[in-house]
Amino acid sequence: MRSFWKIFSGFLSLILAISLLSSCASTTLRDTWSNPAFHGYKVHKLVVVSLGKKDPNRRVYEEVIAAELNKRGIAAVTGHNLLPAEERLDWPTLEGALKRASADSVLTVQTVRVEQQTIVQPGYTSTYPGYWYPPAFPSWSLYGYYGASMYYEPPYVSTYDLATIQVNLFDMGTGKLIWAATAQSSEPERITEVSKELADIVREQLAKAGLL
Repeated sequence: MRSFWKIFSGFLSLILAISLLSSCASTTLRDTWSNPAFHGYKVHKLVVVSLGKKDPNRRVYEEVIAAELNKRGIAAVTGHNLLPAEERLDWPTLEGALKRASADSVLTVQTVRVEQQTIVQPGYTSTYPGYWYPPAFPSWSLYGYYGASMYYEPPYVSTYDLATIQVNLFDMGTGKLIWAATAQSSEPERITEVSKELADIVREQLAKAGLL
């Protein structure tokens, strides 16, 4: 009976852990850096530019992050609305677009790495032997065998993608890096949700750095 409750408790712990993970934000801040040379600098208007290779994803990142920042009182516009679709995103083109937008800074977002992670939850087993034929328990029936089999829980293996996202804030006047952050997302395929969470991280950290 003790083995049963041990197994049952472990199973409940696993379910609780999975529930807690699913309820938390999938995007978390890993590191930030601020340029001390820009102490006292204030962001008045920025352009959000996604450096992703897939154009549809780039648009989603830019649109959602800019919209979320605007909701939070930070003037933001998207890079793709300033640049013709056929133009390559090189610095002279981007610089001209930024000047036309009267922006003082540019916020770049780029997924720099995606790695596959694995979670292994060990299995549980009782002290019963690993054989069930009559010499071990001559009086056992199907009922007894089924009951004993419930004392075994196989290992649980889960894999997921972990994306590392780099966010940089550059000064338009000098082109120098003002602020940088590294974030990670365990659900990079949910682009809209990841973008909203990135916007929250950017707003909170820029405020903490005194840039707003």
